[in-house]
Amino acid sequence: MKINLSIVLVLLILLGCQNAKNIQYSGFWEGPHPEDLEKKFYIHLLTKSDSISAEGYWTHNNYYDSRFDVDSVTLNTDHIRFYIPDWECYYSGRITDQNSIEGGFDCTDEPFDSVKLVKNDEIKTFLTEAKPGCLDPGYQYDYQVPVNPEDGLEVSPFQSVGDSMFIYSLIPEIINNEYGRLNSFLLVKNGKLICEEYFYGYTPNKLHQIESSTKSITSLLIGIAKDKGMIKNLDEPLYQIFPSYPHLKSEGYNKITINHLLTMTSGFSPEYEPYQPYDRIEFLLNRKLIAEPGEKFIYDGGNPEILGAILKIKTGMFADEFAEKYLFSPLKITNYDWSIFKQNGYPCMGGSLQMLPRDMAKTGMLVLNSGVFEGQPIISEKWVKESTSVKTKTHIEGDDYSYLWWNINLGSEQNSYKTIWANGWGSQFIYIIPDLDIVMVTTGANYEYDSWAITSGISKYLYLLNDK
Repeated sequence: MKINLSIVLVLLILLGCQNAKNIQYSGFWEGPHPEDLEKKFYIHLLTKSDSISAEGYWTHNNYYDSRFDVDSVTLNTDHIRFYIPDWECYYSGRITDQNSIEGGFDCTDEPFDSVKLVKNDEIKTFLTEAKPGCLDPGYQYDYQVPVNPEDGLEVSPFQSVGDSMFIYSLIPEIINNEYGRLNSFLLVKNGKLICEEYFYGYTPNKLHQIESSTKSITSLLIGIAKDKGMIKNLDEPLYQIFPSYPHLKSEGYNKITINHLLTMTSGFSPEYEPYQPYDRIEFLLNRKLIAEPGEKFIYDGGNPEILGAILKIKTGMFADEFAEKYLFSPLKITNYDWSIFKQNGYPCMGGSLQMLPRDMAKTGMLVLNSGVFEGQPIISEKWVKESTSVKTKTHIEGDDYSYLWWNINLGSEQNSYKTIWANGWGSQFIYIIPDLDIVMVTTGANYEYDSWAITSGISKYLYLLNDK
């Protein structure tokens, strides 16, 4: 067979042009949100051999928010076209220079929308690189001793070979995205912070919404109010606390107590959305009962909201004001935000508190140390023990419930450790392991992944931290 060298040459030239074109387009292209200036979307164009594909991301104040699919990427000279299924939109544009694409979206039943895309490869630190350069060949994780900003957390290098093995086993797996998108991991052992790592552009001073771990903070506030005699009896029925709701005296409702709210056994229907415009407390108290109070565990974000209203009635202070005075200030927690979904002065008790991971760790240490922080009692040892011990079985095998804290076992069958757990959606976790004198904290954006995955990673290596 004769080979026409001129044809081969032309094909090689065309292929080289295609690869050069792909490289020209590859990287992160930024576009605006149509209404929210704090949000932006990014199209990540990836080159592979002579083809090109894409991934889509939303950010909020630069940090990762969510992903979306991008299909049917095509290139033609200096033009690009792709399709976003979730939006039912095609984007068509022309590259005008190395850093901009002029074009717009053609969406179903909508007029053409002009949208300029701007090159921004620096965003990869927040979207695809857990650590800067971690995707480069030969990257190796390098442990650094945590810094000490004198916020009530003492720091220390790892204290044993086992500590080092645990850190060097787990952290590279987090960086490799084996447990989804984690934004931080902290390890406190024997009262010292020995590991503090942040990922995807997060820093120690970046607040993180702790989701349902807010409920465990609520438990602490109820305990402080009880210690101070403001709440006298956990068996007090709701109809006595809320006399303006006469239906609470009726059959079934008249049995609901503060204790039932703390243990998720109130029997209320769990239908509740904190962002709805209805009066939250009124809606929650008027829900129907679907179980006899005390008989069944029903996880319900409305129960802690009612507890927030009880705090206001019993203490004269909204929960965030009470927390500032009696919990946050004593723990040297100064940077937090409890304003999301705030309504009529009531902060959202079910999942809206924003904290720093270091302050989450101090909260865990308070529980680990029986209510004492820096030698000062903040909450009674009696409440800590009562509120974190098993009160009811749940719908999840191996997960029991106390007063807005979970009780689980971490480790293996050979090395299993009882753990007190604050559990927030997306991997906002505080793990308290008394037998090992350990507190661990994670925050994350695992809203599209297995939120609990990091628990299996910790369990796998936890035995390494046992110095006994």
